[in-house]
Amino acid sequence: MNEWYSIADLVALNHVSLPKDKRGMLRFAEDGRWNLDPNRCREVNGNGGVRKEYHYTLLPALVQAHIINAAMIAEIAEHEVDERADLRSQSLWYRYQTAPAGSREKAEARLEIIHQLVKLRETQPDSYAMVLVEAKTGTPIRTLYRWLDLIAGERRSDWLAVLLPEFKGRTSKAECDRRAWDMLVSDYLRPAEPSFASCYARMKEAAEAHEWGPIPTKPTLKRRIESEIGMAAITMARKGQNAAAQLFPAQTRDKTVFHAMEATNADGHVFDVFVKYEDGTIGRPCLIGFQDVYSGMVLSHRISRTENKETTRLAILDMIESWGIPEHVYFDNGRAFMSKWITGGMKHRFRFKVKDEEPKGVLTQLGVTVHNVTPYHGQAKPIERAWRDMVDRISRHPALEGAFTGNNINAKPENYRSRAIPIEEFRAFVAQEIMRHNTRTDRNTQTAKGRSFAEVFKESLDRPEVVVQRASALQLQFCMLAGEGKAARRGNGEIYLADNRYWSEKLIAHAGRKLMVRFDPENLHDDLFVYTMDGVFIDRVPCIEAVGFNDAAAAREHARKKRQFMKAQRELLELGRLLTAAQVAAQIPDPDPIQIELPKVVGLNTSMPAPGELSNQDVGEAFGRGVAASLGVSSIFDHPSKN
Repeated sequence: MNEWYSIADLVALNHVSLPKDKRGMLRFAEDGRWNLDPNRCREVNGNGGVRKEYHYTLLPALVQAHIINAAMIAEIAEHEVDERADLRSQSLWYRYQTAPAGSREKAEARLEIIHQLVKLRETQPDSYAMVLVEAKTGTPIRTLYRWLDLIAGERRSDWLAVLLPEFKGRTSKAECDRRAWDMLVSDYLRPAEPSFASCYARMKEAAEAHEWGPIPTKPTLKRRIESEIGMAAITMARKGQNAAAQLFPAQTRDKTVFHAMEATNADGHVFDVFVKYEDGTIGRPCLIGFQDVYSGMVLSHRISRTENKETTRLAILDMIESWGIPEHVYFDNGRAFMSKWITGGMKHRFRFKVKDEEPKGVLTQLGVTVHNVTPYHGQAKPIERAWRDMVDRISRHPALEGAFTGNNINAKPENYRSRAIPIEEFRAFVAQEIMRHNTRTDRNTQTAKGRSFAEVFKESLDRPEVVVQRASALQLQFCMLAGEGKAARRGNGEIYLADNRYWSEKLIAHAGRKLMVRFDPENLHDDLFVYTMDGVFIDRVPCIEAVGFNDAAAAREHARKKRQFMKAQRELLELGRLLTAAQVAAQIPDPDPIQIELPKVVGLNTSMPAPGELSNQDVGEAFGRGVAASLGVSSIFDHPSKN
């Protein structure tokens, strides 16, 4: 916006609040003493002399508003012109990019001629420049004028696109009977995927029978179907929605927005391997694990018979105990995984009820944000790609030869079911292979760049700005399984669990009661977390390990702990029992003597029995008379007659 105005500029505004001529405007400025304000009056050189200019804030309010509004309107109009020019430029260049190569070459030749003409016009008259260019290039002067009209008012950067010859392409298409077309399209776009040749042959046969016409050639109709319907729709009709979805480019997800342990994802996978469980049954085990999204390292895993929430909880426990609490966890939201969480309960060897708790609820309690992603979709959950790579290496490993089942029913190996790996041996082997998976170098991922997953993970955790929350022991217990109704032994309150004994001093107060315990079924020598049945925490209870009968060192250690326990109890007694037995007895007052006044004369009991009350003698006589009447005698001591 122009803020400074000369006397001539103010007269040119032609505003009703200002004088209409130069003399009146000068008098208006003198009356307002504008020349005395050095901040809003200045002298500028121009037109061979010096003139005075005044800031618009010296003008009346109506004139100021007029100047501001005019400037705003001009700015908006200029912006709209720029937008229209940008849109026109985009349209011109889209037309240029989609034109045939021959048309683009002609436009380049025209631009070269125009450049020659423009350069000559800088030093020569227009008519002479036109004649020279016509003589040199053979382009008629009329054509040169037409090209100049095309580029008039256009940006110089758009001249090439403007000079593109008009190209309309093919505008006509072969006629085809609508009935024949409908039959051909409906026949070709079927899931059976018939060949176009067979569909065209059937349509031709029907056209001859029903006298349809005209019928174009087979290549013509093939091109027409592909252009009018499109390859994506054709793929969906013939190959299904999944195949059509593959035509849409996958979203590239940038893992560098995270750091290690900021986001993890979980999934399960069934091994193509036969294993032998502890109870002698044979089956295919299931792997449930967690992977760090940033580095790709597998953080934790558990192996069980099925995908179930108990095993998922234990995998969460391993991850949090080893590496800390993540901020985000991405779970499979598929029906298969979720239904197995609900119904595929883990088979336990414990003689009590395992509490039904959701793993996602556990993560929420720990402050983790839980996300659900598309099932069986590797683009959404990177762990599915890791599982495919790692599980294939494990299932086909030579150490498991004979136990491989094949990846489908038609791909069974020759030695199918010739061997079953013991489950504990298989767990150890999988742990070893996962370690190898994490430490293998030459990883070509966005973050690894030739390093191993473990190196990327460690490098991220070592950064000073990366802080991962560590879980306390009481937070870890949320991930353990909760066993309800486990009775503490009478006496000292010991808890027996799968042939293991657990005890702490605080269990004595709960001896003989049913308690709830949290535990890891695969690490039963670890501590138990013990609660009352209503969820009040009691203590973290260690396992009492059995020792050899002749282990003298263990016996001495046990005796030492027992002495410490007894000493602690004596100290508690000394703190709580401040009075001796004699002092306690001295505090008990003597009883007051009994004072009862006895009557001087013993009176007779002259009271009559209450109505309806009978003495024992009366009851006996009445019973005897009833028995005698039933026997037909006058007295129970008489013998009844034989008749």
